[in-house]
Amino acid sequence: MGRYFKQIAKSVRANGAAASGSEENADDFLGCINIPLNEIPVVGYDKWFKLEPRSSASKVQGECHLILRLFTTQVLLDTKMLALTGYHNWFKTSIHKWLQIVHERSTDRIRKAVEMDQLEQIQSQTKHSSSAVDVTTCFSQVREFWAQLAWPDSAGAFIFITRLTDVSTSKLHFHKHAVCVALNSTEHVRVYLGCLPRELDWRGVEQAMEESCGLEGKEQVNKSLNGQLYNADIDLQREAKRLITHLTDRMLPELRRCIQHISLSPDSINTDEAVAPLMKYLDDTLVILNESLVKENLTRVLQSLWEVLLRMILDTVGENRGVQVEFYTRFQYTVETLVRFFHADGEGLLLEDLKSGDYKALDEELRLNKCSSFELIEQYFLEKISQQRILKHSRFGRISLKCYYDAPEQRLTVEILHAADLIALDANGLSDPFVIVELCPHHLFPTARSQLPHQLLTLTLDPEQYRHRCACLTFTVMDYDWLSTNDFAGEAVAPLSDFCWPGRPSATPAGKTLQPVILHLSRQKPSGMLIYREAQEFVRKLKEIEKSMEEE
Repeated sequence: MGRYFKQIAKSVRANGAAASGSEENADDFLGCINIPLNEIPVVGYDKWFKLEPRSSASKVQGECHLILRLFTTQVLLDTKMLALTGYHNWFKTSIHKWLQIVHERSTDRIRKAVEMDQLEQIQSQTKHSSSAVDVTTCFSQVREFWAQLAWPDSAGAFIFITRLTDVSTSKLHFHKHAVCVALNSTEHVRVYLGCLPRELDWRGVEQAMEESCGLEGKEQVNKSLNGQLYNADIDLQREAKRLITHLTDRMLPELRRCIQHISLSPDSINTDEAVAPLMKYLDDTLVILNESLVKENLTRVLQSLWEVLLRMILDTVGENRGVQVEFYTRFQYTVETLVRFFHADGEGLLLEDLKSGDYKALDEELRLNKCSSFELIEQYFLEKISQQRILKHSRFGRISLKCYYDAPEQRLTVEILHAADLIALDANGLSDPFVIVELCPHHLFPTARSQLPHQLLTLTLDPEQYRHRCACLTFTVMDYDWLSTNDFAGEAVAPLSDFCWPGRPSATPAGKTLQPVILHLSRQKPSGMLIYREAQEFVRKLKEIEKSMEEE
């Protein structure tokens, strides 16, 4: 095209010289056309273009008609062939350096934020402090940078995600002077860390590792990342527990005073009046806690406070054994009132959380101490029956017997068949055993006496007696000793309800149609119980058994 343009220029110059009368005054430049290549359409151009000057002083006029077509012999390459691969590997060293700097600066920033924090609520509707916001903001900036970086290799990002998680789970401890605000700040950070798996796309890393390394790679990622998060959560919970302990320790003096008031209140004072100071203090404290703590922390503090109160009452009851029943009644009422207070009609602590742990021990202690001597004795035999039912084997041997009840005659017949595998209590390695059969508890069977049957034993028994839930037969196996006190070999109990119940098949006088009953013997040491003078005989027998066991 240059050759044709030159001919055109010469022709125009010649015409210009002829017009002016001198060829020397002719200017070769007539104008130019600038067309960017990237703007030329695929179909080309067929149009007039206005000539452009080369400077502001140039006087250019006119248009030029151009027809342009694009032709190429170059083969277009696939865009994938032109794309860069593995370019991110060039920046790995820089990323590692950046993570190291982030860890150092984040740790320093968190430390300074906590040191400078005044531990005041930053807004009326917000219950945590500015340092908690600084901490989460620091973590957020790191997370946002990682999201913008968009590291393309998910499997290779595992090491970076691990270090980022380590940065975010750095240990921190808030001051304990403003305990409620510090406690809320700890919870604020803990909740934020719970979002890390989603924010850092742990699932994407796990899937990438599974594709490249199999299931073991996925488990490694899961174990490593979740282990970091779990340890951080444990640290924050430990910090929260420390703050809660500090908070409840402040309440101890007033709580002790209120519990002592209940303990020392005379019986003439109404129970409500004795408990009133404690409940007023708890009401006032709850108002403050509700205003100062987020819901999760309020629940934790109430649970800790409940446990503290249970231990206080348990200690007080343990220090005042043997006092009047009214003392235990007063504290049982106190515990019931506290349960209602902390449960708050379902808005507070769960009943299953309230009635566990120390509560069960305290409730049993109060219940037993409220009982009369006869009720305690009945409770003792109920426990013996329960233990006998689950005893399936014993190293102290067993006895075999038959027992049947003649309802028209109101007569209970007991037949001792034999004993086996009894322990040897004599010096020669043998024993001279015999069995004492009793109807217990004795206050339910005042006319019955213990008997030493050779084979058959007949006892008179009316329906009102055997229907009692603790009524039972006791079989005490003793070793006869000519020169000293007989030795205790073991005992077994059988509830009368097993033999005397309506509709039981009739039996011959000898009981031949009944299957023998096998009872395993036990030698459990009697536990200490609070029993009054009505049970002195019962206590004496228990002590005899205990003494016999100690002499062996």
